[in-house]
Amino acid sequence: MREWPEQTKILVSLFHTPTDAAREMFYCALRAGHLIAGADYKRAHPNYPGHKILLCLRGNGFIEVHGRAYAVGPGQIGWIFDHHSNKHFPAEKSPWEMYWIRVDGPHMDRIYGTLTSSGSPVFAGVDATASAAIYRRIFQIMKVRPIAMEASLHVEVAELIKHLFTARHSANPQPGREAEIPRSLLKPMEAMQLYFDRPLRITELAATAGMSVSTFFRQFKAATGTSPIDWLRRVRINEAKRRLIETDDTIAKIAGEIGYCDQFYFSRDFKRMTEVSPREYRARERKHKGR
Repeated sequence: MREWPEQTKILVSLFHTPTDAAREMFYCALRAGHLIAGADYKRAHPNYPGHKILLCLRGNGFIEVHGRAYAVGPGQIGWIFDHHSNKHFPAEKSPWEMYWIRVDGPHMDRIYGTLTSSGSPVFAGVDATASAAIYRRIFQIMKVRPIAMEASLHVEVAELIKHLFTARHSANPQPGREAEIPRSLLKPMEAMQLYFDRPLRITELAATAGMSVSTFFRQFKAATGTSPIDWLRRVRINEAKRRLIETDDTIAKIAGEIGYCDQFYFSRDFKRMTEVSPREYRARERKHKGR
């Protein structure tokens, strides 16, 4: 076991100041580094802009959010939303070595909220080798500062976020594989996919999964990122898109055949999800196909 240093060792420390346009378009890396936290290390940044995402390489540490501490061990990633009251520090006599980045960008707060909806800001089961390679590529980009720097950093941060979604939403995450839907949800999801035109009830879907309604809602959202009702609506809208392009059926007929009792509610949902009306969508897509 490595000796616990009295003073924190900074191995890499990098800074970047993105343009306003880059902040609007991309996930931006504002700072990045590699360090071994010593006995003197205890960081607290209340109301500090951005999000700190750290990968524990070895040793052990803690993230404290709103007074609650979460352990972070080797191969795990901790996400600190700096706007919240927080601290992070090594465990006693543990040389906590980490890669870290502080990022910001469009919808980052919402991504954090979705990923930590279970309550924990610590991610176990991540592909630590692939994640570590992402951090090193970010370090290299920030050192070299290529012409396409902002876009390159965006790609790497997005890839890291993908790893976190995979870890959080997979019951048994495996490196290099996409997260799988839990087996308990396969039957209700298949029912919604096949019988989207029927008035499916949540109680029936939950029973198919062998769960209470509240458990079904919670597990469904954890696996898909949305509610069962919203997921079913999107299945219906996908079918509507196909029929709008491939058939000459009226909008009212399409609405009725995909599970909507009222054309008005169908048109409202369609526009909310696509930003255009069914009629506009049909005209645009057929024109694009040369019809």
